[in-house]
Amino acid sequence: MNTDLENYAHYKDLLSRNALFIDVPADAVQKLLGYSSLQYWPRKTCIPDPSHTLYTFYILLSGKIKGFVFDDVRGRTITLFLLSTHDVFDIFTLVHGRIHNIRYETLSHTTVLSIPLHKLRQWILANPAVNTALLKYTTEKMCALENYISELVIDDTSARFARFLLNHMDPVSRCVPVLNDLNYDELGALIGTTRTIIGRHLFQWREEGILTHSKFETVIKAPDLLRRKFPSKELNS
Repeated sequence: MNTDLENYAHYKDLLSRNALFIDVPADAVQKLLGYSSLQYWPRKTCIPDPSHTLYTFYILLSGKIKGFVFDDVRGRTITLFLLSTHDVFDIFTLVHGRIHNIRYETLSHTTVLSIPLHKLRQWILANPAVNTALLKYTTEKMCALENYISELVIDDTSARFARFLLNHMDPVSRCVPVLNDLNYDELGALIGTTRTIIGRHLFQWREEGILTHSKFETVIKAPDLLRRKFPSKELNS
């Protein structure tokens, strides 16, 4: 990255506050930035070829990206996770050097740091403290995916959607900002249902006074009532 860039100090500070790099010396973070380049991806930018991450590693600075699997034969899609600020991809390829069959698409305007994978591997060898942080990050993502899969199999659509809304609700404003980036089709792919069912639940819960919903904002008015829509357990995802 060009150190003369107007926002260089901002990106350096943002990277230093990423949990993956908190224990890394400032000069090492600066060296990593030296290997990096900024990329700006508009909404709906897609990385359809998983082999792309064989050569490049990405750190999200802002925006939101979905990771999904697409069945070319049946033409079906399932969204497995959402990535946002401080998330990275792809750790599987970084560690194993093999293609990870996950595709990525931006859900909003997104800024990423792009790092050549061979440079990152060299940097990690010189800064082994980051390995512990990478392990913690990976296990947290695995736990979230375990929760998602178990809910997909065990819970009905209403329970999954209610849990999703509460997991992504801002505790202060009670808004669900992630819905600003997802249309009903994308939300259905993430919940494991159709756009029609998503619309039906939103209409029903609006009629029950649980939430208000518009094109620009969704606010949970009665979190306790929404919580009754799914079995009681700790929200981990």
